[in-house]
Amino acid sequence: MMRISVAVLSLLIIASTTMFAQALPRPHSWADCEEFDGVVTPNALPVQGNFDQLYMMPGHTFKDGVPLISESKPGDADYNGGRWHLNVLKAGVNASKYSNVCRVEDLDLNDFEATDKYFTCPLLPRRGH
Repeated sequence: MMRISVAVLSLLIIASTTMFAQALPRPHSWADCEEFDGVVTPNALPVQGNFDQLYMMPGHTFKDGVPLISESKPGDADYNGGRWHLNVLKAGVNASKYSNVCRVEDLDLNDFEATDKYFTCPLLPRRGH
């Protein structure tokens, strides 16, 4: 599976696609132990409106090598359509305790810190896995 660092994810989120035919990156995410593909859109958002929280461990992954966990998913009443605020594991926290986690309820949110990254990345059901 693919591992994504904060820097790489940030570049994917804010980088513009230079050619119309170029495929957009599709990072995998867990939400309530259901795996989704994301569709990275070339934008960054101002801190206005509602966002769902997205969690990441730079250099490490969650269950089955998936790099991200979302607090919400399509179909949830509180899902904000793929508007995200990124949170990363704090330095010094042992990432291995989260290596088999696939839902936000199993994270100690005190182990994560907020970033200044706000972006859109709609979640889509996984195909062909």
